[in-house]
Amino acid sequence: MGCNLWATTAAWTFLYIVQVLSADSSLFQDLGLSTLPDVTKINISQDEYTRMMSLYLDSRQQHSTEDSIPKLITFYAVKRDWWPNREDSRLKFPIRPSSQEMEVESAQLRILAPAFVDGHSTAVRIQVNQVLGVRRRRLVDEKVIYLSPNLTKWCEFEVTSAVQSWFNGERNLGLELVCIDCRNNYLKPVEAAISALVYPEHRRFRRASSPYQPARRTDCRESRKGTKRKCCRHNMIVKFAELKFPEMVSIVQPKSYEAGFCQGQCPPNYNHATNHSRIQSLLHQMDRKNAKRLNRRAIPKACCTPSKLEPLEILRVNPSDNTKLIVEKWDNMQVIECACS
Repeated sequence: MGCNLWATTAAWTFLYIVQVLSADSSLFQDLGLSTLPDVTKINISQDEYTRMMSLYLDSRQQHSTEDSIPKLITFYAVKRDWWPNREDSRLKFPIRPSSQEMEVESAQLRILAPAFVDGHSTAVRIQVNQVLGVRRRRLVDEKVIYLSPNLTKWCEFEVTSAVQSWFNGERNLGLELVCIDCRNNYLKPVEAAISALVYPEHRRFRRASSPYQPARRTDCRESRKGTKRKCCRHNMIVKFAELKFPEMVSIVQPKSYEAGFCQGQCPPNYNHATNHSRIQSLLHQMDRKNAKRLNRRAIPKACCTPSKLEPLEILRVNPSDNTKLIVEKWDNMQVIECACS
């Protein structure tokens, strides 16, 4: 019974753990998130972002299960197209359709905002729109940013969908910034750039024969209709932004990752993790009738659980310095193989 209950809820294991432990902060302590940077003071320069993103990609190259790792490409705004006489800020970037198929893992619009002296609050809501025509706009991102009353400050927005559409051939008319809490809805950035992680082709996963990644022999495969699936590894994408915890705000990359989970039946003599699980499975078979006759709980059968996990490379804001980034490795974040235990 317990095994079936676990299997039913396995897809939400990661989210469940985060919610249960949010009051007890032990998870965040284990991940090094117990000390958080002040979100109102985060100010990562373009040079620091580029430098640390390159280190992160190098580290990801060494430990990733993928054949190809995205490249960091930076596009700087063409200033003559900023339309300074308008009540909005329009930014144009030299991104054109590509002759080969390009896949954008993520793209961030990074602006250096001027010191904010308009009003009493430095928290302002910004909309980023993709310009599609004279009167047509597509909302790309909207968020509250925290400006400084006396210093310029770097802020960033998610613009992956716009960059991908430009690579795919859609006409590039630029991006429009609308500051909802500013006078005349206008905020003119001092500098602007788009930092994109781009694959030159569809990402490929390393073959089972690769020395860097053992064959995922327990990945789920299609089963015949009506048959119960045996213990195997399922895919599960975790998006940090959807966890909606303040601790996740400091994570710069990855935006999401493949965590995986284990689910399925554990019949006798099937993919046991240890000799102990073999013995337990054997005793379960022998004990079921006796337990029913003696009106007691039977020895439980083995459950489908992770048997191999791998770490995850993380790029996040340095909790000791709001102007710097650090690369970390979080252990046991990705399920690689499953077994009955």
